[in-house]
Amino acid sequence: MSTIRRVLGGALFHVPHPAPERGAEADGGASPGGHLGAVTAVSGAALFLLGVNTTGINTALRAIAADLGVGTTALSWAVGAYMLAVAAVVVPGGRLGDVLGQRVTVVAGCLVFAAGAAVVAASGTEAVLIAGRVVQGVGAAALMPSTMAVLRLSWPRERQGVALGLWGAVAGLAFAVGPLIGGAFTDGPSWRWLWWTSAGWALLVALVAVFALRSLPHGSGERGVDVTGVLLLSVGLTSLLVALQQIPSWGAGSPATVVCFVVAAVALVALVRVEARRAAPLLHLDLLRKPPLVAACIGTAVNTLFLIGFLYFFNLYALSPDTLGYSAVTASLALLPYGACVFAVSMGVGPLCDRVGYRWPVAAGTALCGAGALWLAGVGADSGYGAVLPGSLVLGAGVGITLSAPSAAGLGALDGARSGEASGIINVVRYVTAALVVSAGTLVFLARGAARLVEVLAEADVAGPGTTVSDRLLSGAVLPAERAGGVAVREAFHRATAAGLAHGFASVMFWLGVMALAAIPLWLLLMPAPRPGGPSGPGRTE
Repeated sequence: MSTIRRVLGGALFHVPHPAPERGAEADGGASPGGHLGAVTAVSGAALFLLGVNTTGINTALRAIAADLGVGTTALSWAVGAYMLAVAAVVVPGGRLGDVLGQRVTVVAGCLVFAAGAAVVAASGTEAVLIAGRVVQGVGAAALMPSTMAVLRLSWPRERQGVALGLWGAVAGLAFAVGPLIGGAFTDGPSWRWLWWTSAGWALLVALVAVFALRSLPHGSGERGVDVTGVLLLSVGLTSLLVALQQIPSWGAGSPATVVCFVVAAVALVALVRVEARRAAPLLHLDLLRKPPLVAACIGTAVNTLFLIGFLYFFNLYALSPDTLGYSAVTASLALLPYGACVFAVSMGVGPLCDRVGYRWPVAAGTALCGAGALWLAGVGADSGYGAVLPGSLVLGAGVGITLSAPSAAGLGALDGARSGEASGIINVVRYVTAALVVSAGTLVFLARGAARLVEVLAEADVAGPGTTVSDRLLSGAVLPAERAGGVAVREAFHRATAAGLAHGFASVMFWLGVMALAAIPLWLLLMPAPRPGGPSGPGRTE
């Protein structure tokens, strides 16, 4: 089986992958037969649930903001808190599957995820919404590695490629239809029903898993979860995100912001020092001495910037009545060409990489990401969907190429015995990047968008709103009645909000494009060329 095929399953939601020589027999797993279909169905149903919740929230953003009376800062927390929780817990979550058994971990993950979804669905305040998303993230972190592990334990060795192909197909389908499902609920009964339905679905999966996964091996019962590492990673990342998110409210030089940055730095430095001394660390950071793995982390990070960032900021732009004015369903349909491009290209890039290696295809894909983002940086207040579509297709091609190839290249360059440890680092990089692109991107979106909004209002001799009102307007909210005034004032606010949204979106795309292009020489420097006369993949590093 080719390396790219082994990592195809992790294209959208990267999890540790089995080494090619391992199979059901080697693991002592269940033999294929009676329960194979049920195990596969449980894995697919759980994976589909996680995928839809990861992308479906994007088309519900404006409805959430209007219902709870929150702005872009709170919306970014609703997305970023979930990613942050997954980043902090996904590696020990995979370890729990080994310790407790995959059946227990799947059931527990589903129950925690269902509880978080119910909290989100019933939320009436920003704090409750974010708390529910954190609980969901913890459940997802426990559940995600198990969706692949149960397939590895159940399918015979000679059919592992088929199992991983099914896993990847379900992940791709969930990614593509998640915004559409979220949009249908938002335009239909309510955005809340996306989470009520998710809670019910998770409980159903847990119930079926109790019976369907009975034949899987029990856990080892060993102790081995690095609690200290989890706590330090959580404190460091949370403090960093709080500092970034609150800069618009607190100010970049305020004592609270500085304290958060200091806490983040201390916690992350302590994490590095603690992990270096542990026999079984949360993250095997010594592997970052291997240039191919560093290159894989860079390529994965660039891919995630657009995989998550474009969906989030496009919906803020498209759902506002002052710009494209799309309904949630229309916005999700507008994203289908992008999603289809990502899916189609990602499925076709494997054979290419098997023939020519990863180095130049990933560099080309990264360049396409940068080019597509810079095209989108030209979107203005009067631009229609026709101005967005070409850039989104170029971006989709780049995202498709870099979806799994960087991680495949990095893992393929390492000793096979350490591929699981390396994939743990890539896991964290992917989810940390997802959280950071939303939080830091929102900082740029709000700063540039609010500045443009005030500038256009000043040109019309209309007093600018405060920070809170600007934040609400840029989240798609309607102008407050006390600020509406006459027709001329309302029209000025309409033009200003449209200009602010377009400028904020364009600014985020510009800087993401610059980062993508800057990553290309780093990728080429760190990723070795294929050895002459050898395999197409990079040379292996022991």
